[in-house]
Amino acid sequence: MTQIEVPDYDLGLRGKLVRSDKTVAELAFCTIAYGMSLVDDVADTTFSNAGNGYPDGVVVADESTRVAIPWRDGTDAVITDFVGPDSQPFGPSARGVLLGLIDEYRTLGLEPVLGYEYEVWIFRETPGAEFHGTTGLTPLGRTQNAYSLTRSVEVDALASEYIDRMTQVGIEIEAFHSELGPGFFEYALAPAPAKEAADGAARSRQYLRDLCAKHGLRASFMAKPFGEFSGAGGHVHSSLVRDGSNVMVDEPNMLSDTGSQYLAGLLATMNDFTVLFNPYVNSFKRADPAMYVGNRSFWGRDDRNATCRALLGGRKSARIEHRRPGADANPYVVAAALLAGGLVGLHDKLDLPESGSEGRPALPDDLGSAIKAFETSDFAAKILGKPFVESYAATRSAELRRYETWLRNFITPFELSRHLEHQ
Repeated sequence: MTQIEVPDYDLGLRGKLVRSDKTVAELAFCTIAYGMSLVDDVADTTFSNAGNGYPDGVVVADESTRVAIPWRDGTDAVITDFVGPDSQPFGPSARGVLLGLIDEYRTLGLEPVLGYEYEVWIFRETPGAEFHGTTGLTPLGRTQNAYSLTRSVEVDALASEYIDRMTQVGIEIEAFHSELGPGFFEYALAPAPAKEAADGAARSRQYLRDLCAKHGLRASFMAKPFGEFSGAGGHVHSSLVRDGSNVMVDEPNMLSDTGSQYLAGLLATMNDFTVLFNPYVNSFKRADPAMYVGNRSFWGRDDRNATCRALLGGRKSARIEHRRPGADANPYVVAAALLAGGLVGLHDKLDLPESGSEGRPALPDDLGSAIKAFETSDFAAKILGKPFVESYAATRSAELRRYETWLRNFITPFELSRHLEHQ
């Protein structure tokens, strides 16, 4: 059997099992996949809606992504994605947009390289337990220390099995360690060319959830489940390669023109692309400079306070760490936002502002503001494509409407304690 894995906007990968011989041809898959929320509320988009009956589209397997899944006997997996008429790219597809951007970099003689880092909450399923508003869950591990060797020992078996599984499917996990918070951990993926990196990131998330489920655990990439603890980041390191050589710096600690323009583009587009990095109402509760998540578009040299942290010490390893994305953001969407921003900087030969936050613009601080900035962006539709912008914005707007409806109807304990007995 083959597990076909279809990128969406929210879960990361959806799919189904089919006979392996069927994946050599085009397959039908419902276009509603792009309109489904995390809990399968449906948002209508221009190409998939109640009016047209949510029609099937065509997905095609990317055979370069086919891997055997050794822990599931007789099963392999392949990433498939929607295509348009005559097998042309499908505009609303985040992965399709990403592949198009990679091609644009190649016209400049450049190959973008990405390295994802994910912070993740891991809980043990514990019937009857309550923890900070959650039910049936307790954090994995007894302490909350970051980089704790004691906590590493507590999750050693899980981390080792996870790293082994990822190695078997060609995904390299460079590190796995504890973070500051209950059941809070981080893993880092080895840098890879952008397509392979995004595919690996999407699979790493899904396959960690699968492994945790096997052991009675729950892995969550929610940005901010607990108000008093830091949020879960999905940082992405990026660099540009030409003819096999990193071109971000001319010499250690000195950005090249290419590196400077690329970074300037990330900064110039961050406001408009915030909703791509922070896609939910909860995402914005993570944005707190006190918790190392900048709320302004600025850069700094090896500065974890900056939204773009420049690591320029070595010519081979020089890179920019984008710290704004949350762990809840889709890896394909994040990659597309990064590469699109970098292209704006390269095409327009943007000047890099001085490092530091002084005088730098504040980023949208809620989902509604972020959606508006995206929809009214001067360059989002031009570089990401109108079909993607309209489709993605429609799903975020639907998410916001659901939250606002819930908020209007939910009576808080604050209201009850003040009004019920005293008025």
